[in-house]
Amino acid sequence: MELFEVSRDSFEGLPEFNEYLSNHDESPIENDLHIVAGLSQYSEDEFLDLLLARGFESEDYGEVTRVEKEYTYSGEEYTAGFYIHYHASDGDDSGGVVLLYTNQRKTKEIKHTVKSIFENEHGLYYLHVGPRLFQIVREEVLQTEEFAEITEFVADRSKDSDRPSRIRPNFKRTIRYFGDDGWEALREMEENYGVRPRYLKFNIPNDASFKIARDGVFSLAEGNLDTLFNYVQVCIREGLAIKQAFDGSNFEMVSTTESLSIPTAEPAVIDLNTELQYSQLGDIKSRMAEEDYFIVDSFGQEGSVHFSSKVYDKQKENTFRLKATDDRIRVFPQEEQGDLGSFLRFHEFVQNHIDPEAEASPP
Repeated sequence: MELFEVSRDSFEGLPEFNEYLSNHDESPIENDLHIVAGLSQYSEDEFLDLLLARGFESEDYGEVTRVEKEYTYSGEEYTAGFYIHYHASDGDDSGGVVLLYTNQRKTKEIKHTVKSIFENEHGLYYLHVGPRLFQIVREEVLQTEEFAEITEFVADRSKDSDRPSRIRPNFKRTIRYFGDDGWEALREMEENYGVRPRYLKFNIPNDASFKIARDGVFSLAEGNLDTLFNYVQVCIREGLAIKQAFDGSNFEMVSTTESLSIPTAEPAVIDLNTELQYSQLGDIKSRMAEEDYFIVDSFGQEGSVHFSSKVYDKQKENTFRLKATDDRIRVFPQEEQGDLGSFLRFHEFVQNHIDPEAEASPP
């Protein structure tokens, strides 16, 4: 499937691009329109340079850039394409939000190109929609849309999850549900089976039908793009708050004498809603190992919990030091150029395996 075409050669901003997609009838977009959202510590030019270095070709459409790349899957060659808008969060040098629009397949073109880049490259990560953020979106939809329905969802539970579960808590499970009573069914399955959403499909009668997925992909099945984008913005605000916590961290070598310098670091902070217990530390370290973290120089103390360790993130090839107490985890960068992507990945780990209500704190 080819990327959809646009009949204009320039857009002055994202609102104009969204309006064009919402009202353009000359060449309707086939299948779902996907918006892939990610966070970057790079400027727009640096991000585009990274894509070019990974084999993408680009074409300028004003405030929107079209990019395409050939890739191979199962011996077959395909072309993946996206329209990109980059929103600088607080001055271009501090990075920002990347939005990529496509009508191509989530499990093929998206997964094997931009999703892989967000997961593996330094300084980048997809906009993770964790349990807390899913709850925020659900409450926002309920308050805003009187007749909104959840008509489909997938929810899962990892083996030995710490999430409360009334029924067989030691089992790994995935539940896919279709029905008009999705609001009630999801709450019941969360309480009884301890699952958390992987994606939710909302239907707002006579307005829009759309999906929100855990991995930062927002999909419009039909209807008003502006309605979906309202909830994309809810998620972006949360993502930028986490990025702000990272931006407040730093690492530098401070000279004490002409021949001696010592390292100093300010951490990014993750506040826990549920107290961390010393008995959890063994499981946490095991799960970190399973998710490509290598732990060295680990120290744990019982009583008032104190845990510290140096951690190597093998997926992002980044090192950080963490210090945890019963209500807070502090993440210290170990290089002057810290890795936003590595911090976001660890924040996702904390929400998935330690506390689903964990929240990054701004400095």
